[in-house]
Amino acid sequence: MKIAVLGFGNVGAQLAKLWLSKGHAVTAGLREGSKDRTTASGMEAAIAVPAAAVQGADVIALALPWQAVEQTLATLGPLSGRVVLDATNPLNADLSVLVPAAGSAALQIAEWARGARVVKAFNTIGAALMGDPAFDMMYCGDDAEAKSVVRGLIEDTGMKPVDVGPLSNASYLEHLAGLWVDLAVKGRVQGAFGFNLVKK
Repeated sequence: MKIAVLGFGNVGAQLAKLWLSKGHAVTAGLREGSKDRTTASGMEAAIAVPAAAVQGADVIALALPWQAVEQTLATLGPLSGRVVLDATNPLNADLSVLVPAAGSAALQIAEWARGARVVKAFNTIGAALMGDPAFDMMYCGDDAEAKSVVRGLIEDTGMKPVDVGPLSNASYLEHLAGLWVDLAVKGRVQGAFGFNLVKK
């Protein structure tokens, strides 16, 4: 698949590395002069400014800091019908969860990118753990085809995809991410940890 990864920090770079290893064509959508261009170049991802990166992409993966999302989306042109994978977490400066006006980051992105098929995924554990088959990766969305695409991309990382329902459930995933951040940053849980769905 052709995947545009917007934002190439810890999360974006890790996802790009995992998808490139599975033969996907990844383009890093980066501003001119971005310090992350060296990282993208080193893993042999294509590089383009965001508006060019999304042209012809099968999936647009948002791995941006929350404060940069609205402005970046505004530069991309119409995204109606496009698959947008939202890996963002809306956090305040103190790393607490910020709740956008729409109710969650994913729902807010769906408003900003009117008509896009938004799927929330890759936000509930730290970037370094993404690709570890010990951890589930929960995802949610309203479009069955888009969810199927994202499910495949989760499987390509080696993690087990867990469908947790409609996009309205993204707020639960974002608060779960807030819990992960709190436990990790404040040292409440030591070592690698994540959240799995356990069925009995």
